[in-house]
Amino acid sequence: MDHGQFQAPVDLSIQRSPDAGWVLEASRIAKSGVIQTCLVAFVLFWTAMETTCRYSSYFNIPETTKAVRFSLPYELFSQLLRGAALTFTLISGYHYYQYWMRSDEEVEKTAIGAIGSLVFASLVALMTPREWGPPPATENMAVNKHISEAQPTPEETSSWFVRYFSFGWLTPVIWKGWRTQVDMDDIPGLPWYDEPSLLLDRILKVRKRYKTTMWTVLYFQRSEIVAMTLWVASSFAIELVAPFAMYQILNYISAPNDAVLHPIIWLALLFMGLMGKSITMQQYVFTSTRLVVRLKSAMTQELYHRALSSMELEDDVINDIATRGAKEQRTQSTSAGRLANLMASDVDAVFRARDAIIGLVGVPVGIVISIIGLYKMVGWTSLVGLTFLVLSMSFPVWISRMMGKTQRKAKLAQDSRISLISEYLEAIKAIKYFSWEDAIIKRIQEAREKEQKESWHICLWYALLGQCSELIPVITLLLIFSLYIGVIKQPLTAPIAFTTLSVVMTLRRNMGYVSLMSRNLTSAHVSIERLDKFYSNTTPLTQYPEGPLQIEKATFRRSKRAPFMLKDISINFVEGGLNIIKGQSGSGKTSLLLSILGETTLEKGMVTRPSDVAFASQTPWLQSETIRDNILFHASFEQVRYDRVIKACCLGLDFGELPKGDLTEVGENGTALSGGQKSRVAVARALYSKAPLLLLDDIFSALDAKTAASLWKHSFCSDMLKGRTVVLVTQMPWVASQADLAITLEAGAVKNFERNVGVVRTPVELEYGTTNNEEFQESTTILKVPLAPDENRAGSSKKMKDEISNEMRASGTSGRFTFLRYMLHFGGPGYVILALASNVISNAVLLGTTWWLSVWVNAYNKKEAVNVAFYITIYAAFNFGQAFLSGISSLIFNRGAWLAARKLHRGLIQGVLNVSLGWWKNVPVGRVVNRFSRDVGSLDSQLSSTVQSFIDAGMAIFFRLGAVSSIMPIFMLPALCTVGIGIVCGEMYIRTAVVLKRLVSSSQSPVFSQFSGTMSGLAVIRARQDMPEMFRDQLADRLRSFSRFQETSFNLNRWVGVRIDFVAALVTVSAGAIAVWKVGVVEAGLVGFSLSNATGLNSQILYLVRFMNDMEVELQSFHRVEEYVKLPAEDEKHGLRQPDTDSEGHEDSSLLEVPEDWPRTGAIEFRNVTIRYDPDGPDILKDISLKFKAGQRIAVVGRTGSGKSTLVLSLLCFTHIVSGQILYDGVDITRVSRKRLRQALTIIPQEATLFNGTVRTNLDPSGTVPVQILEKALRSCTGIASFDYRESSSDNSINGAETIDGNDSMVPTERTPLLSFSSSSSSPTNGSGSGLISTRGALSLDTRVLAKGENFSHGQRQVLSLCRALVRKSKLMLLDEATASMDYETDRGIQVALRQELDAGDEKTRTLVTIAHRLRTIIDYDMVVVMGGGRVVEVGSPGELYKDKGVFWEMVRFSGEGEDLKGVLEGMAVEV
Repeated sequence: MDHGQFQAPVDLSIQRSPDAGWVLEASRIAKSGVIQTCLVAFVLFWTAMETTCRYSSYFNIPETTKAVRFSLPYELFSQLLRGAALTFTLISGYHYYQYWMRSDEEVEKTAIGAIGSLVFASLVALMTPREWGPPPATENMAVNKHISEAQPTPEETSSWFVRYFSFGWLTPVIWKGWRTQVDMDDIPGLPWYDEPSLLLDRILKVRKRYKTTMWTVLYFQRSEIVAMTLWVASSFAIELVAPFAMYQILNYISAPNDAVLHPIIWLALLFMGLMGKSITMQQYVFTSTRLVVRLKSAMTQELYHRALSSMELEDDVINDIATRGAKEQRTQSTSAGRLANLMASDVDAVFRARDAIIGLVGVPVGIVISIIGLYKMVGWTSLVGLTFLVLSMSFPVWISRMMGKTQRKAKLAQDSRISLISEYLEAIKAIKYFSWEDAIIKRIQEAREKEQKESWHICLWYALLGQCSELIPVITLLLIFSLYIGVIKQPLTAPIAFTTLSVVMTLRRNMGYVSLMSRNLTSAHVSIERLDKFYSNTTPLTQYPEGPLQIEKATFRRSKRAPFMLKDISINFVEGGLNIIKGQSGSGKTSLLLSILGETTLEKGMVTRPSDVAFASQTPWLQSETIRDNILFHASFEQVRYDRVIKACCLGLDFGELPKGDLTEVGENGTALSGGQKSRVAVARALYSKAPLLLLDDIFSALDAKTAASLWKHSFCSDMLKGRTVVLVTQMPWVASQADLAITLEAGAVKNFERNVGVVRTPVELEYGTTNNEEFQESTTILKVPLAPDENRAGSSKKMKDEISNEMRASGTSGRFTFLRYMLHFGGPGYVILALASNVISNAVLLGTTWWLSVWVNAYNKKEAVNVAFYITIYAAFNFGQAFLSGISSLIFNRGAWLAARKLHRGLIQGVLNVSLGWWKNVPVGRVVNRFSRDVGSLDSQLSSTVQSFIDAGMAIFFRLGAVSSIMPIFMLPALCTVGIGIVCGEMYIRTAVVLKRLVSSSQSPVFSQFSGTMSGLAVIRARQDMPEMFRDQLADRLRSFSRFQETSFNLNRWVGVRIDFVAALVTVSAGAIAVWKVGVVEAGLVGFSLSNATGLNSQILYLVRFMNDMEVELQSFHRVEEYVKLPAEDEKHGLRQPDTDSEGHEDSSLLEVPEDWPRTGAIEFRNVTIRYDPDGPDILKDISLKFKAGQRIAVVGRTGSGKSTLVLSLLCFTHIVSGQILYDGVDITRVSRKRLRQALTIIPQEATLFNGTVRTNLDPSGTVPVQILEKALRSCTGIASFDYRESSSDNSINGAETIDGNDSMVPTERTPLLSFSSSSSSPTNGSGSGLISTRGALSLDTRVLAKGENFSHGQRQVLSLCRALVRKSKLMLLDEATASMDYETDRGIQVALRQELDAGDEKTRTLVTIAHRLRTIIDYDMVVVMGGGRVVEVGSPGELYKDKGVFWEMVRFSGEGEDLKGVLEGMAVEV
């Protein structure tokens, strides 16, 4: 009877349609299982065939393959069809459930088999690896070159189940990391669609369409953003399935006899809800982290691309954003520092705002569904709660706006600090020379204090925002409960209470997302504005028509606002000839070369030049690579050409003295080479190139006379430069007469021309017996390691690995509990205990709120009158107390982190500035800047919140497990088992993840290094045709490694996250199953209490793992900073200790306490001194014995690389004294503190270094020297290199801020405001410098100085270096080729100023030691020391040495001005 009742409707419906017979037949066939069986068989056969085929060519797919990559829509459509078929079958099975159960067994088995076969077929399809094919071709051939070589990666060929559910392609890496150490080769490759060059090509196209950064990012990653939106919306919707299942379980426990469905259905729904939420959220995070990698790679390259293709910023336009409406004075930052901060900080800030999608999509979806669910349970009271929730959002929005304003100020301060640090670290040698470490530390700390002041304000705003996020949902919950009980008069049952609590806590967590997101959003908003300002205010390089080098009636400015200009320049350069440019310092020689390169603004006129130019700058720029790599400069290796260039540049002998020859690493900025060697390597790079135009800026200035003559002979007097146009800036008087065209500049205009086209260039008069021997030695120097054809590429890959490996070694490792060591920096153990205690109490009170709710619910079950006011008051007290305690805990953590960041930054800057100079040889500046930017930024914002969240999640899990176990002790068994499995998975993950995180951090430093290195050599790089593309490819190589490691690190988090979520879901379902099993034994309120905590375990365990991962990443920053904090100071490194701490056995290593008035004289004595740069290196100086009397002027001369500079550096204790002693005023300098020693002498180095600020801060960074002494020093230099001094006007501020920002106080010279006002420069101009008044045409203490002294000519920088020496009034003054690049008039002025200073006073106690290549400078000195091969060759007065006809006599003959020098000696009554 029942059988007919269930069957009749179907039969009747089918019989009504006479043509429906085929439906019955199709239904019969479908139920038979034949189709499903065939499908399974076909899928298995196809899978086996494809796996077999793929195995042989998995990693070696030929270029001619016809493999096709399956399109995503087709894959989705296929899976949807399978899913639809399975769904319809299941629905059919449910509809005919009783029919199947009451029919014969054959029908039942057939139906079950059909369903089972379809399920199995779908699973096989999900588990089948996907096809892979080569990426599609693109229009950009440079991109095609990279992606055409792409190989399949595990991610691209993984099955849909592995791709979306398990992330199993990382399992081999996890297993490898579990068993042994993972290395770089074990990391999966980068998919072709994440190739950096492809991403750059895409973002550049988008940037042309959308000018603003925000729209560029949105369109560039539109597909990822859409996917993130769908995933996060699904996640927040599915998140509420678990509370619904818990509601049904509690209903069942409250009234098991009234249940319609078996509770196992709700337990299954609970599990599916938790796992569904996990999978969708993991996919959201997976997509968002992929977006992070792509944005980091693309935007970094875009910044680099813009920097290579545009002029540097002249005005601080980026910081204008941070000072809008601000009355305080703007702090100047440098272009290189701003670019570094844009790359390190602002790009990161942009992609950190990706979670805005959670706030814009996920949170609203969650709120809407939550309110619908609440309305079903508590009626209209939920709408009241929603109204309050919406109205109260205005307060967090206001807080976010205030945070944004503060964030702008913090960014300004951060820019200033990074600029200062970048500038000072690049000039670390100059800081060491003058012992300015303490003054520089003070100045950086002042900038840091401004930054931290704004950082603390952000912390306060953030804490207030957190309190809003805590209190708004709590008040909403109290409103709902009050209205539900007091107005509707309904009892608060366990299902209603705990489900409402769960939903409101979900709202609370979602509000927390908004709070967390707001900080990132405000930061991203500021960063996007800064990036937009950068892109809109960069000026493309001036592009000239291609043709012979010619300038017609052209006017150039360094920038649109620069006061100096080259005006009405018309030069027809001799094509294929030698063109000489000469003139006084500041006349515009270097500016003319830069104008030819297009590095200045062409205001009028016309310029033509060849497209490929080789430029050797006045200050040599070298890459941190081998000498050979610097000379080749990405060109192919040609042995014969290379040997000729080496011989022409006299490098053969230098290679013989270097341990690895031309394969010697030059170090950062060429620190491993002498000044002359650096200059000749830069010239060799220009000569080796095949550029038709060579621009050489004062290349002879760093060379001794003999080497300069040899370079002149082999390069300019041979066919080396045949057919190539050469423009040479030089001060050598004998060169101009042999030039095809000599141009004299004066005050930015052409003074005269000297044409001598077709002149035959001849070598300087030489003593050929000596030269022939030298030529023989140089020509027979054989390169030990020829370059293999494919070595460039392989070497590049190996070099990349070496860079990352070196950085990993520098980064070290961090232990599991490093966060406790970090917290000790908060303020000691007491502060740590306070922070932990506040967190424990906050979590305990949070648990108390749920416990009190269970007490309240059980009160209704006792069938007694319930005092609602009493229970709700206590419940409100718990909630408000927890919110208050949470805020206090957050402030305690933030304050401690703020103090820790201040302390660690101070220690970091002290560590890197006080470490010995030798440490810097193997440490790129970019690596150290990375510590100050990214790592210090982590200490400021990310690390403390991550540590607090980790501790909070750990405490929450502890309390929740305890709460559930106290009510249901048997719960401990499944909980411990599942947690144990989770711990094993976590341990497997961590062993691999730690290595990956170190690889990520280490692979980022080479990117910083290339950024900082490129900024120093922009003119050299941009001059060469296609060279910017080479450097862009080099950056892409570095980013390729970084992206590969970063992607894998992110994906490892997904691997462990899915597994931890699975374990946590099992824990929750176990708690629910136990509650169902013990129905009637435990009160409903307590069951709700336990289930509520068990359900929260899922998210808490997920958060624990996530925050633990994030914490380990951020702790790497702490470890890297701490490592540099612990660097030994110079005195400690050399074993020197304070006398009061030394034991008797270490008396020789104690520091001497020299009197305050030491030294009294400048007497120097070398006693059998042997010197090395490194303790294990070769001897540089051998058995040196010299004695310089107080008041003498001593010259040190010799061939480049002979040891002259080493002799001077040994007086500063920058070398290692193997044996012997150096006495300064009778005191062994190795027993004196390094700082004290360097304060007692002064050096004017070969390369003058100026810092961003004013003339006052450059002369006296410490601010301790009286103004009168500073003004006297400037007055002494008046007239040198167009130098004119005026006293600071009374209305100028003491720090010169007004002068810095005022353009009207500048009178132009070459890039500078320092020319004396003369008739030649006073004519009105059509720029901003027109109409200048002579009273303002001079230098003052408040005159602005740009970074590296870029607004000064080279000669004027040296004059300021001279002023520094005059200010210090040291007894010993050292000049290291300080005037080599000066014109003779400037050189003579500097020498006169020095002699006046040294001769001042009755007692001549001040000694001058000068290294000079220009013999005219030192011909009248008291003593000349001739160096050669690290030994003293000759010592005596100039006259005596000339008379002896030794090496010094040869040098006079080689100088090109031998007759003039001989006349000077004769005039001094020396018999020759």
